[in-house]
Amino acid sequence: MLFISGCVDDLVPVDGDTAQELSAYEFELFLNNSYDDGTFIPTHSFYLSTNGSVRVVSILENESVVKIIPLEDLSSQNSETVSNVVILGDISNNTNATPENFEYFASMSSVSDINYTISDDVVRGQKYVFVEFEEPVTGFIAYTMSNALGQDFIYVTTPPSVVRYVLPEGYTTGNSLIGKVKPEPDEIYYDSDGRENLVWTNEVTTNSFLSMLGSYSPEDEGSIEPVPKLISVKFYTEDAPRDLTIAAGVLGLVALSVFLRFRNQRKQLEKIRNEFESQMSNSKKKGNGKN
Repeated sequence: MLFISGCVDDLVPVDGDTAQELSAYEFELFLNNSYDDGTFIPTHSFYLSTNGSVRVVSILENESVVKIIPLEDLSSQNSETVSNVVILGDISNNTNATPENFEYFASMSSVSDINYTISDDVVRGQKYVFVEFEEPVTGFIAYTMSNALGQDFIYVTTPPSVVRYVLPEGYTTGNSLIGKVKPEPDEIYYDSDGRENLVWTNEVTTNSFLSMLGSYSPEDEGSIEPVPKLISVKFYTEDAPRDLTIAAGVLGLVALSVFLRFRNQRKQLEKIRNEFESQMSNSKKKGNGKN
């Protein structure tokens, strides 16, 4: 795959015949809460890992470009931020965003013959990566992105959308001492592989200033664009809280042992000092008696 750097206008086409690892992704028909009164809501699943990468599978309708905000690793500037783009879908004019069509796309054994380009640009100080299609696409769009934060991951929502984090098997989150997920998910469940799944639906924040403007505007408040929100998670092994408790217990016992030993030694020193002072006092009394 060709990854180029430059302004958005300098788009270089990526050959659709380049090697793409279809097997790297899970094209699950995850459509929970993806339809609101019959209207499709884009769905983004993030398969987190401990190897510094995140596999992303999005289910989209009539999209011309996918905007990605990468978390760059400044120590590896030559590495690709986004790689292995896979498309299972069709040109939007040829298909509809129905569960049946998405089910068909998920069962495809080869990638769709849809050309796309990759570019990056800095917008208001933040780097963006753009995957742009020759025509609007409906279906699955998958890619792998680097994650410089290790076992921490942050995503900026693109409302309206359904967002799902899939933690690695044997990992969890939510412990206030080790690390939590913010904001709290709307749903938490374990899949057939025993992985913890965290789901948010339309996770946006209401900007009070925009709401105030809306109340004085002839436009409906619903016409004001929702403000994107950060979804962050720190994940760790399921044994980590227990191990932390054990470690804290051991440290507590060691500290208690040191404290008790110090207190006993202090008492012994005080006893020796008192005996010495008592002997000195008796010696002085005897000396005075002789005089």
